[in-house]
Amino acid sequence: MSAFSAPPPARQDRRKARTRAALVAAAQHLLSEGEDAHASIQAITELADVGFGSFYNYFSSKEELFEAAAATAVDDYLRWLSERLPDGIDPVARLIESVRQTGRLALEQPRIAAILTRRLALLDNGDDPRGQRIRADVRAAMAVGGAVPETLEFDILVTATLGAIMAVLRRTISLSPAETAEAADVLAHAVLRLLNLPSTGVAR
Repeated sequence: MSAFSAPPPARQDRRKARTRAALVAAAQHLLSEGEDAHASIQAITELADVGFGSFYNYFSSKEELFEAAAATAVDDYLRWLSERLPDGIDPVARLIESVRQTGRLALEQPRIAAILTRRLALLDNGDDPRGQRIRADVRAAMAVGGAVPETLEFDILVTATLGAIMAVLRRTISLSPAETAEAADVLAHAVLRLLNLPSTGVAR
């Protein structure tokens, strides 16, 4: 092969993946700091340490990049959460453990926690697979308590639950580790009361 031959496709793909990942990581940093609204494409590419001209090989606008960065953060959060949920637990215990773990998110994944507090709509969108995952957990738990899904009350309770989680996430960003753990446990049992769910088998 000539020294001037193009690199193999696999190498090109890896290089493209690294460049895209660098842009997404830079956008996530700006999102977590609340600096996305005023960031220029030049600033983003400098933060990502990639050439300005390469930006448009991956995204048509900075808005598209920030949407991709936020969606990736939510996917990372759901993956992180799944790794912490035991298999085979009942729906109520699963929901409450999800809430408890999410309350601790700022301790282990502060960047993701900060992004989630600014992009709640991604978790509250029933048409998005991410929102469907959250709603499915709430629906299953509420069915145990005798609630009727697909009603206005259900939709309001889902939104209220997500709002409570986001409120605690915002607080835990500035709390100590011990205070964060306590706030997460308080949140879990507040959600039980909010949804009128039984606490049998749920750790206190």
